[in-house]
Amino acid sequence: MERRYKRINDASKELSEEAFRAYTGKKDYKRAIEIYYLLAESICVPKEISNFSKNMLGKLSKQIKEKS
Repeated sequence: MERRYKRINDASKELSEEAFRAYTGKKDYKRAIEIYYLLAESICVPKEISNFSKNMLGKLSKQIKEKS
């Protein structure tokens, strides 16, 4: 069970980093939203990553509204 938790935690961190790179570096908001939504809504994702993803979704939606 501990191995499974570690694998999920590592995968969640990698996805979070990928989404952050898509958001800040490439300005690929669609990809960032897809990843952050997955991390925010999945049950098995650690709480701190889920909360961070929810906050980033809020920031992304605010930026998209400002640009429109």
